[in-house]
Amino acid sequence: MSIFTQYPKIAYKVDDYNFLKAIDITVVSKIKNYLTDYRGISFSPYVVEDGEKPDFISFEFYDNPGYDWIILLSNNVHSIYDEWPRSSAAFREYIIEKYGSTTNAMSTVKYYYDAYDNIIDVQEYTSLSAANRRSETVYEWELELNIDKSKIKMINKSLISGIETGLRSIMSKPIV
Repeated sequence: MSIFTQYPKIAYKVDDYNFLKAIDITVVSKIKNYLTDYRGISFSPYVVEDGEKPDFISFEFYDNPGYDWIILLSNNVHSIYDEWPRSSAAFREYIIEKYGSTTNAMSTVKYYYDAYDNIIDVQEYTSLSAANRRSETVYEWELELNIDKSKIKMINKSLISGIETGLRSIMSKPIV
């Protein structure tokens, strides 16, 4: 599933005689402006639970699974595969595919830090006392990214139909 399926299409000129239907990605800035400028918009924080998908959250929050695309847009998520939090099982598979094994990911250092959380090189790291340094593995780094993706915002339920109307009008432009 990709939010791009909701985006309007444009005729992209390939050469002097041929055109290709392409996604109009310029609509993203119009959507951001609309959501920023919408008067009285209010969001509630929401933490995506393990394995929850946008359509389920939409049903739980708005009593309608069809508002999943608004959840994705209001959180600047354009690909559910890359920008939505992975379930525990999917995260484990991702780590294994990317790093070979969870053991390898847990033992490979991504960053070294000093006491002020500045990223430093390994030489400086080894020169510091244990109390003034720390390291972060690729597993820890990837896990933190996934956790951050789970922190989303939900548009207040009373505003959803008005916002839906406005977003649909922005995204329903015909092919030029």
